[in-house]
Amino acid sequence: MRTTGGTRRSVWSEGERISLTSAQLQHSLLQRTASLYPRRLSALQLFDRAAKASWWNPRFDSKVLEEQFRQSSFTQTEQHFRYALLYVILSALVYALSACTVGRDTWPQVSAACLVLALLSFSFLMLTLFRNAIYRRNASILAMSTLWLVAGFSLAPFALPPSPMEVEENHSVAVGSFSICLSVLVLSYTLVGPLPLYMICIFGVLYSTAFEIMSWFVLNHVNTWTILAVRILLQLSIHILGIKIRLLAETSMRNTFYKVGQSLLVRRELELEKHLKEKMIHSVMPPSVAQWLMKNTAEDGDEQQNTANSVPMHPIQAADRPLHQLPQPRSSNQLTFRPFNMHRMQNVSILFADIVGFTSMSSNKTAHQLVGLLNDLFGRFDFLCQKNGCEKISTLGDCYYCVSGCPEPRPDHAKCCVEMGLAMITAIREFDEDSGESVNMRVGIHTGTVLCGIVGTKRFKFDVWSNDVKYANRMESTGRPGKVHVSEVTHELLLDQYHFDEVPQNGEKDKKERKTYFIRHRKITGGRHSWPRFQAPMLARIGPQLSVDAAAESHPSQPMSGSSDPSDNSHAALNTRKASCPPLSEEANSDENDEDWIGEEVVFHPTLAQPLPWHHQANNQIGNQYDLHNPIVGDAPPLGAGGPIVIPGQPRRHSSLSTLYSRKDSGVVTARSSIQLESTAVEINVDRRGRTSTSTGRSSGVSSIRGYSIFGEDPALSFRQQIRKQSDLQMIRCIQQDCADAELFVHPPVHKLSLFFKDNFIERGYRDRLLGRELYPTLASPTFTVYLCTAVALIFYFVSLVTCFMLFPTPNAVFLSFCFVASFAHIAVAMVCLREILAMRGNWQANDCFTATFRYLMKWTPLHVVGLFLLCVPILAVFSNFACDSFFNNWQASDGFCLLSFAFLLHFTNFSQVKFWLRSLFATVAGLALVMFVGGVFCDSSRCTEISRRSYLCRNSDNIIWDILVHIILTSILVWLLNREFETSLRLSFHGGWLASQDQKRMQVLKRQADWLLHNIIPRHVVEQLKTTSRYSENHREAGILFASIVNFHELYDESYEGGRECLRVLNELVGDFDELLSKPQFRNVTKIKTIGATFMAASGLNPKLRRENPHPFTHLFELIDFALAMHKVIEDFNLNLLEFKFILRIGYAHGDITAGVIGTTKLYYDIWGDAVNTASRMDSYGMPNRIQVPEHCLPVLSEMYTFKARGSMYIKGKDHMNVYLLESKKGKQLHKIPFKRQQTIPAQL
Repeated sequence: MRTTGGTRRSVWSEGERISLTSAQLQHSLLQRTASLYPRRLSALQLFDRAAKASWWNPRFDSKVLEEQFRQSSFTQTEQHFRYALLYVILSALVYALSACTVGRDTWPQVSAACLVLALLSFSFLMLTLFRNAIYRRNASILAMSTLWLVAGFSLAPFALPPSPMEVEENHSVAVGSFSICLSVLVLSYTLVGPLPLYMICIFGVLYSTAFEIMSWFVLNHVNTWTILAVRILLQLSIHILGIKIRLLAETSMRNTFYKVGQSLLVRRELELEKHLKEKMIHSVMPPSVAQWLMKNTAEDGDEQQNTANSVPMHPIQAADRPLHQLPQPRSSNQLTFRPFNMHRMQNVSILFADIVGFTSMSSNKTAHQLVGLLNDLFGRFDFLCQKNGCEKISTLGDCYYCVSGCPEPRPDHAKCCVEMGLAMITAIREFDEDSGESVNMRVGIHTGTVLCGIVGTKRFKFDVWSNDVKYANRMESTGRPGKVHVSEVTHELLLDQYHFDEVPQNGEKDKKERKTYFIRHRKITGGRHSWPRFQAPMLARIGPQLSVDAAAESHPSQPMSGSSDPSDNSHAALNTRKASCPPLSEEANSDENDEDWIGEEVVFHPTLAQPLPWHHQANNQIGNQYDLHNPIVGDAPPLGAGGPIVIPGQPRRHSSLSTLYSRKDSGVVTARSSIQLESTAVEINVDRRGRTSTSTGRSSGVSSIRGYSIFGEDPALSFRQQIRKQSDLQMIRCIQQDCADAELFVHPPVHKLSLFFKDNFIERGYRDRLLGRELYPTLASPTFTVYLCTAVALIFYFVSLVTCFMLFPTPNAVFLSFCFVASFAHIAVAMVCLREILAMRGNWQANDCFTATFRYLMKWTPLHVVGLFLLCVPILAVFSNFACDSFFNNWQASDGFCLLSFAFLLHFTNFSQVKFWLRSLFATVAGLALVMFVGGVFCDSSRCTEISRRSYLCRNSDNIIWDILVHIILTSILVWLLNREFETSLRLSFHGGWLASQDQKRMQVLKRQADWLLHNIIPRHVVEQLKTTSRYSENHREAGILFASIVNFHELYDESYEGGRECLRVLNELVGDFDELLSKPQFRNVTKIKTIGATFMAASGLNPKLRRENPHPFTHLFELIDFALAMHKVIEDFNLNLLEFKFILRIGYAHGDITAGVIGTTKLYYDIWGDAVNTASRMDSYGMPNRIQVPEHCLPVLSEMYTFKARGSMYIKGKDHMNVYLLESKKGKQLHKIPFKRQQTIPAQL
């Protein structure tokens, strides 16, 4: 939410004290840190928050983030290690069986070595399964041990002494050992343990070097310089492929981890803001009504969207779109009713209470003083209202009324109201003692049936209507000061609990009335009346030192539909705190805590987001007495468990049908509001030396935070680094709580065989992920993974061309034709990708042709076609060189053919964007084709010569074919395993980011709903100002006030038909039509204040910013008169749809100096107060039907645009005689043509 308030400097300016919401601060933090650590386009970043120079060891720039990532992703790493061990065990057993089957002389040694390797691998596997703690502590050591163990056993055959028979089969041994070497390299890069990339690269280089050296000296009969060069190129290719796979896996998981953490952090902030706004909303309506409103808002928007598209909307799509307002403007021919929430409830007790002596008390006080006293007194009543099980409806000036048994029924409703009345009388006596005033309380109670709900679509509030409500108001007005006046119905319910004095009846008229009674005293002493003396100034004494966390901790949250526990002790609860986690501020300022903090049990509040722990200066005793600034670390109830922040009670606002309700002026001031508490939770104090002040008086100074580099002695830089680190700690807490038991980083919700997402909507999102663009792409971005896979495919294609020309000096026509087509395709794909990279970096202007081509290729089907083509090209290039004559006469060609085929089979692990089973299936088909080529299926062995007897095709040995088949089977299994795991990881990363994004979007929708509901309670500009000030109270010069009454609504209202509910539905429709006018731009200065029964109250000129933007100083006054004329037009159109009844509208207008503000602490109530408000109300009360009446002092301003007719001088209650005028018509002048009169210039705000 945006902030208001004139010229506001930067958050980082010196000596400035700024209050922001946590969500705003997080957004500002990200922007500031982005400017502190700019993303350099010249050096592509691996992932968000990647450390500098981390290509050979991908890691976060924050040690705490890196440690938490390793903990969160360890389960997946452990799972990969188990798969690697299973593959090693399988390979060892298969090679042992193969050695026994072939029956070579060395088969006992080979079989024994394979069995020992399988046994050791099995022991490591059991260690991960049953001694997990040991494995966690020694994961890197076990991983490296496994690598060297497998490498050693793979090189062991070279140490065996050759036999004469094996010399003839050296070619088979050379090809088979090379296949094992490539498999070991791929395993080391992909599945074996949490080792850094540079360590794996070192191992790979050493292993490859050792293999080539041993192979060269041991198998010297079959090695040539050409074969050596080919093997070196192939090993380099496999190293590049492995590095790419490892790099993408590391960056993808880290990128997902960071996005999930960011989303959880922002979601917590949104939860905090939504939670506090819900408290404000519940101050004017019960939680059940608020839930109905927000649910109806979402359903209304969904219905309109589905109607427009004629296609059912997925629930997540509904979360993505902007929130629709409730209700939408209806067309002229649309006769459907607006959503209407009105319920008829029986057995409800209604209490009205009025302050006796209020007029004399207010006669010698200013507005601020008077409203401050009211705020104090009503705070006491709010406290008692909750304790006595009542639901506050509203305050009307000095009148306070509430109900019991509504909206939640309860059997003791009558006793609740009586106890409330008795407690109010006691409370006002205490108020007199505390403030030195002399006022009293008159209380009236009646029990009956009510209609409860809301009327209108803007500035609505929960209210009750019925004739019984009117009677309860009459009970108050006919009562006595210091007495509780109850009706006969209430008296019958409480005969056994209280002693009563019957009110004597005088005259025949009184004898026709129902009997009434005064409460004398209780028959029994109960605990309900023994409340401790209420201290209203508590919140004001705490002042700006109170944070959201302290407030929430002082009153544990409660369910929205529940009531608070009367036994809660808010003062004692402030001291509750668990010592399991140190304050984040200390962690952020101490590098030594980095290692120790990770792994400790962190108890995080599941309802409120933790505000960033920056502290205020300790400038009052409350801040020293209570640790109000540190984050909540105690156990807490679940989300939505709302409750009062400081003072218990659920006050509600009021409107009534009764004309007996006097529209008393309500004042404005607030000691501390919920939304202000939200702001102070994240206030920052920065002194002029650029240091952060804490409540203990310590300053952070210029410090170096691990993982960052401090340039010079810039204190702002150090401060920002501390902010970033504190944000990281907050993120870790969110992840530890939300993801500790979840499988967010382990198992995505996919089908076991196909790996398709179970939710078709998520599957569509996964397939379309490459079509989006990121503002700051990284290597982990989906499009950059495509670029990297394409680059690897180009390398493999280049290697295939070079090695084929080396092994087959006289290429055939098929190979040359294939090279031409494949080269053209690779160049085209490379140009498209390179063109997109240059355009993304800003080095090239965008081109529609290239962009359209790239976007088309990124679609699901074209991407699969192109990807499979690039995967198949290297091995097809090898197969296209197959010729029986050359293979019969050149054993080097047959050996090289197998070497290339085994290497290019592993290339099918590239392009993880292509479905795993497609890539694996193509690899399996290529392996079967290799078996057929080697087995001589396509050649006639009679053409063999003596020179080529060592060729596979000429030997046609079953043992050699068996050896090749075993290696192909194991390589294919490895390809299937890797492809499945890579796609699982890719889908896991997507699902984690998608869940976090959708969760955040849902929270944003709920927040927008809360915003919409909140701004229908309190004007937006008032909400914005409440964020930065402890109170809201503004004086406005020459503000316009309007009262519009439907004078004959009481004639329509009849409780004989559905208890009057349908009559209120008609009123809801009419008030809704009035509310729709407020959405029009020509009435942007007009603000609805409230509805009072059938009276509509509005004002203009209450937004200083809009007044400054107006072209004329009195634009807001002219708009209010135009609004009154529009209301007459609306009621004329509305009457056309009524049968045999016509509503009559009467409007009173005045302008003058008023005070606008919010009264209440946790129960906020926006209203205006002033003599002009009283005058406008009297203009309505003494007005004429279907006319607009104004006082004489308004004519000098309004006569510029309107014509008036004098009605004469008449007596106005409280005003003596006044000259009043009736509006006749509007002049044809345009606003900008009115001459500007300097003497009439009125400041927009004082």
